[in-house]
Amino acid sequence: MSLTNRVCTFFLAALGIILAIYSLVFYGVTRDHIHDQFSGEMRGVLNSLIAAAEVEETEVKWQPLEHSIDIGVHDEFGEVQWVVRGDDGLIVEQSRSADRDFLSRTERLADSGGITPNTAATMARVDNWVLMGQQVSAPHPLRIQREFDEFDQLSVAVGRSTIPRDAILFRLTLLVTLLPLLAWSIAAVLGRWVIRKALRPVSAMAKQAQQITGTDFQSRLTHGDSGDELTELGTAFNRLLDRQQTAFEQQRRFAGDAAHELRTPITVLLGQIDVTLRRRRSESEYESNLELLRSETQSLQEIVESLLFLARSDAESDPPPLRSVNVTRWLEHQSMTWSANTRSQDLCIENQLVDPTMVRATTALLGRVVDNLVFNAMKYSKAGSPVIVRVSLEDKEVLFQVLDSGPGIAADDLPQLFDAFFRSSEARRRGIAGSGLGLAIASRIAATLGGKLECESTLGHGSCFTLRLPVAIET
Repeated sequence: MSLTNRVCTFFLAALGIILAIYSLVFYGVTRDHIHDQFSGEMRGVLNSLIAAAEVEETEVKWQPLEHSIDIGVHDEFGEVQWVVRGDDGLIVEQSRSADRDFLSRTERLADSGGITPNTAATMARVDNWVLMGQQVSAPHPLRIQREFDEFDQLSVAVGRSTIPRDAILFRLTLLVTLLPLLAWSIAAVLGRWVIRKALRPVSAMAKQAQQITGTDFQSRLTHGDSGDELTELGTAFNRLLDRQQTAFEQQRRFAGDAAHELRTPITVLLGQIDVTLRRRRSESEYESNLELLRSETQSLQEIVESLLFLARSDAESDPPPLRSVNVTRWLEHQSMTWSANTRSQDLCIENQLVDPTMVRATTALLGRVVDNLVFNAMKYSKAGSPVIVRVSLEDKEVLFQVLDSGPGIAADDLPQLFDAFFRSSEARRRGIAGSGLGLAIASRIAATLGGKLECESTLGHGSCFTLRLPVAIET
């Protein structure tokens, strides 16, 4: 089932339940009100007639000549008819509209005992009429000859036809049935149209996404500027495509740069082998050529290992087991390895740590990052210029800083400095050898150790590389 159908089904089901409950409640309340009004008007006429009778100790008087009685209610339910009967069921007085059918029905009601003496009003339905009656009797009738307006008892009956009331209830039934159905049908048509229009961008984006091939990273999904969830969906998907395009271009550039870096040592190896095989040589010449081949092979091996390290994702490689490393002791040991460099006299080590400070790392990984920074500073700066290695503490972080007085790095090159195979324009201009993999590997190792590698540089005034590692908490 499509999303449009699911939303429409839920919406129409909820609307149908609401309309059904509303119709039932409305019909029930209105019907009760109609019945109450219908019977209330009859009860009012009956009470007025009962009040007109004068009840004494020995008789009940009805004197129509002394007062005029013209009680009648005529509205959408029809007129209320009434009749007053005396002793032996004789008619004493009746409403002007009382017809023969009404009189016969009230007579049948009295004969059947539907009107009992000195009780509350009784109600009965006879055919399509509702009748209401009450009898008024003297407490101690004498049973003697009386005047024409004196009686032992009076029976008062009122009634009205139920046909107008039933017609109103039938129209009410049609109203509470057809109107909700009409409203539900209109809501179904309009709701489906609105939902399909609202979800149309989703269908359009789905078609566009199906047309995007695995190598097409230029296409983007079109979406409106309504600012709703669909716009957010389109924007998020386009950002995903942007990241995919960036990753693809980096992968392609990485492959091209890797092929270029591998071509050079392979070309040197093949050239040296061809030169060696052209003629017979002395033992010393063979040894010299083999040493050169070994050197180039080691260079090629380092490039391949670096490429494997950078190509391997974090999920594919197990993180190395880290332990607490005493920074001061590590620095003392590591400085001994730097002393073998030809520029060891230019190296200045500044340890600003007062108390023993620990970081979570391994001596090999930490040494590989700082070694890369130190040897880069020595390679790119002039001989005799100072190279400072400074270790300090700042906001629960240990800072390993390497400062040089070299040519510096242009501001445009800083954002790409830690990308694989990137080399600054100044390094290329000066023709300094390098693969452009050292800083990328160092940045990757820094992230593995939970730290960060940063660079601040001014063109013509040197650079400052900073490795930030969190201080290890002793347990």
